[in-house]
Amino acid sequence: MSKTKNFVPTHKIVQRLIIMVTSISGRVRPGLCCKLFSSWTAERIMRDQAMPELQRVPLEEVCLSILAGGLGSNCMEFLSHAPQPPSEESVSKALLLLEEVGAIESSNNTVHKGTTRIDRLTPLGHHLAKLPLHVKLGKMLIFGCLFKCLDKVLTIAATLSSKSPFSNFVSDDASHASAAHRTFIHPSSDFLSLCNVWDAYRKAKAEGHSQSRRFCSKMYLNHAALMEINDARRQFLDLLCQIGFVKRSDNSFDRSETLHKSMFNKNGENLNLVNAVICAGFYPNIVQAVKESSGIPTLWFKKERVHFHSSSINHNKRDLGSEWILFHEKFATSRVFISATSITKPFSLLLFGGKIDVKHLERKVLVDDRIQLSAAAKTGVMFRQLRQELISILEVRMSNATETGGERSERIIDGIVELLTNE
Repeated sequence: MSKTKNFVPTHKIVQRLIIMVTSISGRVRPGLCCKLFSSWTAERIMRDQAMPELQRVPLEEVCLSILAGGLGSNCMEFLSHAPQPPSEESVSKALLLLEEVGAIESSNNTVHKGTTRIDRLTPLGHHLAKLPLHVKLGKMLIFGCLFKCLDKVLTIAATLSSKSPFSNFVSDDASHASAAHRTFIHPSSDFLSLCNVWDAYRKAKAEGHSQSRRFCSKMYLNHAALMEINDARRQFLDLLCQIGFVKRSDNSFDRSETLHKSMFNKNGENLNLVNAVICAGFYPNIVQAVKESSGIPTLWFKKERVHFHSSSINHNKRDLGSEWILFHEKFATSRVFISATSITKPFSLLLFGGKIDVKHLERKVLVDDRIQLSAAAKTGVMFRQLRQELISILEVRMSNATETGGERSERIIDGIVELLTNE
């Protein structure tokens, strides 16, 4: 009988290869190079050089910089002169997103050579151009400042930009971890659930570093992720200070940890308002929940059927409490799923949504020709006017971001807060 050969596990082989590659890295003379891919992959699939950044990254910030710097009034034309220009499709997607967010306005200028597109920054766009982060998060932070509910909005933006605070756990601990995580759940919002996690961690952190670690271990939370969220909160707060939307002073606060006690967060516990500001940031990510005889509503994003991801607290709910659901991300596997969701209400859509079309005779209001709301015509007209007032307030802050716009602007902001609170 032949002898059995010693079996070396695959992961051991990979480890040895990595050690070999590491030991020879940095050589300046002939040597051995071990690659963890085949020659066919190297020759047929891998590129000789990395794809140019303009051709592989989202272009929203680039377009905002072009318009803010006065480099051109047509982003597509300007970028076409780059040495390695991006595709027209990627530029069009960026401009569409900026229009949906309300950062730019576009029009057509007819000249003797044809029609030329003209892109202009809105007052909101001028502020977003100064923030080096995703435009949706930037918009949410700006409105969090305006409506003085910045602490929770800052937490949401930081958490969505970082790793999940929920720790990976082994299968033996799954039931204990799920029970611990349920203590943080908000009834209808994944975003506010994340805020509950942060608030609990902040209390533990105030008692010392070791206490915060014990808290994370007990509640099956990722301590490293929460520290990353803490750093992101500080960075975003610093950005808001740099553009003048938040003014630091001895009478206010000097660290993000004390923000929840400051004047910039006087409406921080108004959850209806916080939900509305989240809607402002993530619109047009809105799905309609249609009730079915089975009890569980079906979800439609425009004309596309979508489903709650199992990680959302709204998954498998029969009564969502609203016809309209806000989401952060949409992705497809076996189905099209939405994750990080929250209910939203009609007033939020009227204030922060797209174009309003008032149907006087039908007593209905259309937002972006797809969101139909039962409301009196005067309600639609009122929210149109409130939108213009918000634009005016942002316009005043273009020259001096710390300028509130006076008593009239404060009354308008307070009136909007009251509307959203009592809806």
